[in-house]
Amino acid sequence: MSIRRTVALLVPELYNEYFDGVVRGAKMAATEKRINLLIVVGGEYGVNQEDNALYSLASQRSIDVVMAPTGAIMRNSEDTGRFLQSLEGKPVLLISDKWGDFPCVYYDNTTGIKEAMEYLIKEKGCSRILMFAGPEYSGDGEERLEEYRRCMNEARLPVEDRMIVRGNHTEDCLEAARKLIEDNPGAQAIVCSNDRQAQTLYRALREKDISIGKDIYVTGFDDLSESAYMTPPLASVNGSHIALGYEACTIAGRMGDGEEAKDKILKCHFVNRESAGFDPYSQLVSFERRKNVRTGTVFDIPSLTSTIVDFIFTGDANDYQAGCQRKLLEDFFRRMLDTHLGEVVRRRSMDVRDYSVANIFGPDSTMNIDCDRLFRVLDSIYRVYCAKEMSETSRMELSNLVAQVKSEVAESLERRTGDMRKIVDSRHGSISRFSRKMIEIDPDSDDRYGKLMEALPLIGVINASIFLYKEPIHLEKGETFEIPDKIYLKAYRDHTGVHIVDEKHQETSTEDIMDYRYLEGGMSHSFFAMSLHYGGYHRGIMLIDLDDEYNASYPMINNEINLVVSHFRF
Repeated sequence: MSIRRTVALLVPELYNEYFDGVVRGAKMAATEKRINLLIVVGGEYGVNQEDNALYSLASQRSIDVVMAPTGAIMRNSEDTGRFLQSLEGKPVLLISDKWGDFPCVYYDNTTGIKEAMEYLIKEKGCSRILMFAGPEYSGDGEERLEEYRRCMNEARLPVEDRMIVRGNHTEDCLEAARKLIEDNPGAQAIVCSNDRQAQTLYRALREKDISIGKDIYVTGFDDLSESAYMTPPLASVNGSHIALGYEACTIAGRMGDGEEAKDKILKCHFVNRESAGFDPYSQLVSFERRKNVRTGTVFDIPSLTSTIVDFIFTGDANDYQAGCQRKLLEDFFRRMLDTHLGEVVRRRSMDVRDYSVANIFGPDSTMNIDCDRLFRVLDSIYRVYCAKEMSETSRMELSNLVAQVKSEVAESLERRTGDMRKIVDSRHGSISRFSRKMIEIDPDSDDRYGKLMEALPLIGVINASIFLYKEPIHLEKGETFEIPDKIYLKAYRDHTGVHIVDEKHQETSTEDIMDYRYLEGGMSHSFFAMSLHYGGYHRGIMLIDLDDEYNASYPMINNEINLVVSHFRF
């Protein structure tokens, strides 16, 4: 059996959908490829020393390969150079941003921008197109800017200095957005380097009473989930964040086995929506009316499956780019929920009389629903999709989508009819109960660490370990913090239960955290490294196998654990 490699994935935060997707994909690959994955959420380099200190775990001897989106973690090339040098020659795989000779997994920035620009120029007749560019230190941003320039030059359209303004790939760029608008009256379209900047641009345009999608066209990049629900929905370039993490972790595993890595470029596609003057639903609605309402046809399960798949892959879908396919399937079922359950899943419901699933829902729609049959429809669609030529990553994404839709259907039916088994409480309810359990722990009790471990399953954590330093370390503001060489395992939990470690067996080396034998007890081998610090005092590190559902809640969970541990008797 091959050696199980340990890979560190460094990310600045998790509440951003981009990093959430990268982490999800990396965890999938780690499970499939038998990789130990240490996920370090360490903040922006040089800003928060308490969290930044976790990045030093990547240089420990137990880590075989390091994956890092350096463009998102580092503020400049000097920081990037110093950090990479600190890894002491370990194999490094970069994510999204090229730097030096290091191998990198990144999006095909040029194709997506090219498709967006060609649509604006050729289909919409735009001649004055602005660029809300990204920061200079972002390799992705620079590639997108260069492709914008190339497309403008190829179309023999002028590009003036004032037509390009830089943002920072976050929402905190309102003044830059205002400047771009004010300096370019009469602009017909604005191409944004990413969706975050586009969201800020929306705000600046509304301040000027400029109608998006009518007075001016706007496109983004990344196709974040909320982009499809903005008003109007944002046209964007779709690149799978899950695929990015999956491919990166797969390549990192091979690097750990000594294979030489090369750059991996993932395809992107322009997804057209109302912000660019296009209604992506009109053709779908027309198709359904023609196929269903006008003929009065009631499809059985195979026919329904075939109809949807044929629409997406052939004939009526010719005007859609490949990047729309997943969104179309998702929208079909979300509208199905809107129509038959009265649940407004999307912000705007569509008044479409759809009888194509009458055999599933019955004559009373919301009261006679055969859930098993509805789920068989989803499974049937999944099988038909997989019969088509598609990559392993696409199949993985489709499987996740089907599972998500099933969950939404089940929850909606439970709320509307009560005829489903009670759905497990929501994430927010679970976190609330977890917080109450934290408050109830007596900080002076002998079983305080055990109580902490017992509460973790409320947030989806089965495997966890808590390591503390010999004593709390006080850090003055601005001081550099380094993790001590010695650390002490206080308690852990695995699939067999909660375990308290007696004092004589607690001492271990920081370098051995990911090699620690207790971590091998559970099914999961993906752990988040959480810094335990509060009020200027550093106390230790906790490893948790946080469930994907709670990724976005990581800061809240981190805070809850830090609050309670900070009051524990040391």
